[in-house]
Amino acid sequence: MNTTCLQLTLVEEFALRSSGCRFSVPHAAERVLTYLALLNRPVARGRLAGALWPECADRCAAQRLRTALWRLRRVQDALVEITGDRLRLHPDVSVDLAFLTELAHRLVHQPCSEDLARVPLLLHRGELLPDWDEEWVVVDRERFRLARVAALESAAEALLERRQVGAALMAASAVVAAEPLRESSRRILMRIHLAQGNKIDALREYQRYRDLLRAEFGAEPSSEIEDLLLRVHECDTATIEWAPG
Repeated sequence: MNTTCLQLTLVEEFALRSSGCRFSVPHAAERVLTYLALLNRPVARGRLAGALWPECADRCAAQRLRTALWRLRRVQDALVEITGDRLRLHPDVSVDLAFLTELAHRLVHQPCSEDLARVPLLLHRGELLPDWDEEWVVVDRERFRLARVAALESAAEALLERRQVGAALMAASAVVAAEPLRESSRRILMRIHLAQGNKIDALREYQRYRDLLRAEFGAEPSSEIEDLLLRVHECDTATIEWAPG
């Protein structure tokens, strides 16, 4: 089987697929593939074995690595490329984390129409291997979380500017769900509601954020969001039922 047909999924779950078929991979072998995918460069056998089985003596860790590699070969040959003492994930195996991270970076720095159309790929794919507790996953998990949040917020701004308010609403709402205390996303969400003519929703969004901020930190929203609140009132104060807290 050609490795270009293989897709490795790491966001939300571990899965190895080819042409729609999912392979059954032993967990020890999953860990080998995941470590190599996250590292994204060749690594010495000793370092790989020590990172994956730090509780074991060197000989024991090396044996576990040999066993995991043997099991991987039984799943699919050439998943791991071995050159001398160094190993890496075969470069033709596609990894969803790499694709989503690159998409996130483009959305942050220069969102184009094609990438904005791919925003739904980020909406429900929020965490790298959430059920894994390995320490070496944590840094990459946080890196992807930050990239995703920044990308969705940037996309919401760009979509709002393009008057694609429905898509902007979905992107901004996903950020607020992931980061309820992130004020910049709350401001974007309020602006989207205003662009849709939904003043009450904008006020409710402000109330939710204000109440959460008070409950968590005993703090008040910034002057920037307060200025936005004044814009909401100026739209049509007479039609808005508003109870300041």
